[in-house]
Amino acid sequence: MLKVDGLSVRAGSVELVREVSFAVGPGERVGLIGESGSGKSLTALSLMGLLPEGVTAAGRATLGDRDLVGVPEGRLKRLRGRELSMVFQEPMTALNPLMRVGTQVAEAMTLHGRGRREARARAVELLERVRLPEPRQLARAFPHQLSGGQRQRVMLAIALANEPGLLICDEPTTALDVTVQKQMLGLIAEVAPALLFITHDLAVVASVCERVLVMYGGRIVESGAVREVFTRPRHRYTEGLLAASRLTPRGTRLPTIRGGVPAAGHFPDGCVFRNRCPHADDRCESAPELTGDGHAHACWHPAD
Repeated sequence: MLKVDGLSVRAGSVELVREVSFAVGPGERVGLIGESGSGKSLTALSLMGLLPEGVTAAGRATLGDRDLVGVPEGRLKRLRGRELSMVFQEPMTALNPLMRVGTQVAEAMTLHGRGRREARARAVELLERVRLPEPRQLARAFPHQLSGGQRQRVMLAIALANEPGLLICDEPTTALDVTVQKQMLGLIAEVAPALLFITHDLAVVASVCERVLVMYGGRIVESGAVREVFTRPRHRYTEGLLAASRLTPRGTRLPTIRGGVPAAGHFPDGCVFRNRCPHADDRCESAPELTGDGHAHACWHPAD
């Protein structure tokens, strides 16, 4: 379905994402996790051809037999929204405030050749599919008249309008309360085709995805089946993330990862995590390769 090989993203001479490779099979659900600033959203935007001005992608990414990187905008427009769709991060700002909700859902279809009347009828069906109440009436509403959870469902309806083969979700539940978040995750798991789910919430990945990619400093540092990676982490960064996410007994100090994600252009040489890793030594001054079948990691001192 999706194959990414040696993907890099640059802003001028600054490398933001470095030599990222992974794949998403038909019907597969893959999580991409890491702290803010790790390069998760840039990876997704490069696949969609939606990088900001002055930021460029290199390497290879294919959807089936079609290239996604370094191809003309016209070719990407024919794929975007039809075979590859994305649910963006902020439900409060991702919708056009001057257009009615139904018009925005229908537009995703008319841009790909569907008739206007058919698209409007289909838009109401999609709003009902994502379990919005009174979809015919809601289709005439403007975004400011909807709650955050309702807007998020509208965004999902837009992404599913042309029944794409692959759906990318970038932190789709970050701005939602816990109850609405649970509803959205259940809905995505129910209606999504192949899925690349970007988040920093490990519990969400555990509930939605089958496989997980751990990203840090613009690189994939660990990958494998969710159960395997979350119960037996190998990279010290993954180990730290999991430790920090667990409940601790009252009166004990919450485990943390010291320091913070380095700014783009200031990644350390060698292992990208070595400046924060308590196990780093001279060997970590050279970059480890991502190795291992099924459960891969890039660490000179993997956890037992």
